[in-house]
Amino acid sequence: MTYTTAELAAYVKGSLIGSTSVECKGASIDSRMCQQGSVFFAFKGEHVDGHEYIENAIENGCSAVVVEKECGSTVPEIVVPSALKSLYQLALFRRNSYKLKKVIAITGSVGKTTTKDIVAALLGETAVSSAKSYNNDFGVPLTVLAAEEAEYLVAEVGANGIGEIEPLAKLVQPDVAILTSIDEAHLEGFGNCETVLREKAKLLEALPKEGYAVVPESINLSEFQIKAKIYTIGHSDKADIKIETRVGSDGFAELTMEGKTYPMSMLGEHNAMNAALAVFAATLATGESLEVYLNKIGNISSPSGRLMRHHIGEITFLDDSYNANPASMRSALRLFQSMQGSRKVVVLGDMLELGKYSHAEHRQLGLDLAASEIDLIVFVGKEMKSASELVTSLYEPTSTNDAMRRIVSLLRKDDIVLLKGSRGIRLERIMDFYSQTKVST
Repeated sequence: MTYTTAELAAYVKGSLIGSTSVECKGASIDSRMCQQGSVFFAFKGEHVDGHEYIENAIENGCSAVVVEKECGSTVPEIVVPSALKSLYQLALFRRNSYKLKKVIAITGSVGKTTTKDIVAALLGETAVSSAKSYNNDFGVPLTVLAAEEAEYLVAEVGANGIGEIEPLAKLVQPDVAILTSIDEAHLEGFGNCETVLREKAKLLEALPKEGYAVVPESINLSEFQIKAKIYTIGHSDKADIKIETRVGSDGFAELTMEGKTYPMSMLGEHNAMNAALAVFAATLATGESLEVYLNKIGNISSPSGRLMRHHIGEITFLDDSYNANPASMRSALRLFQSMQGSRKVVVLGDMLELGKYSHAEHRQLGLDLAASEIDLIVFVGKEMKSASELVTSLYEPTSTNDAMRRIVSLLRKDDIVLLKGSRGIRLERIMDFYSQTKVST
């Protein structure tokens, strides 16, 4: 459904300059992603000012722009104090008119994006889901606006600090919510895991009485005001849904549920738990049988940069470079050490956003690796210095392209290499540079 520029101005409480009758549909904050009829929201980010790209947005088909200052553009402008807040307001107005069958929302410390992608794959073309890991104050509104004609919305909802999830939950209006885990992630904004849980639980507290929450059995939600039915999934007899998880000799996950084992195309035992959460939530949302969805999980691959195996030349890379925190680092290392390889190499980048816990967590990583049987350990980034001092290793204090090339020069034929670090370190460049370089044998 389209809306006019007059309606857009009313939704966002802005001043309209130009025609009141131009029809709009959808929204974008990236001028390159604008399509015919979309609204371009120009706000100033940490590195980019969207007002500088208005002409590009118009060239790509946008019908109107929401701006924080008059720009004299050739399409209608709606001037507002905050383009980011206006994006939220537009999404909230549009969301209230949707006829969605169900909304599944996913939060947690780790596993959000993978679980979201599994749910979306299970539901297929009937669902719109968050692009990449669009889970914040601009990503969730964009996801909601993209779901205008969908039957199901699958939304990832994240937070870096206290108070961020509640307004996003109000926007998404979930019917089913998954809480994947509570671990040491974004501690810079939260301080401790108890605060993380209180924040993440806001999504579950937003569920209606007839809704459903799906969580691992290890998470205690007794102190929260959750009206919906809570289902726990885990390995013990106390879980509402009992499962078994393991990895095969090739490192790929296997999930046993309903008395039958289902092999997966995702590496790591943790992904079997992600799949179990996703399958059960999808069943609750659609009424379909567990078996139908379980039979689909073997064909679902990991998202880019999240424990993906790449055979490039004569080296095998495990690319887990999209993000890192202590829990996901431990999980990746457990998997890596169980795998077979001529020589095992790990390249580990900083775990960011740990705040006052950063030194202790990086130091613990070094202690853990000192007892491992890894042939070559390379640390990258200033936070990894404390880890490098506790185990025989090589250390690159910065993640420059030159540093990535030096690491490539260390690789040999038949190596198996784990790349794991926070997004800001961009360790995936090692694969790019390796592809351009002859490796020593």
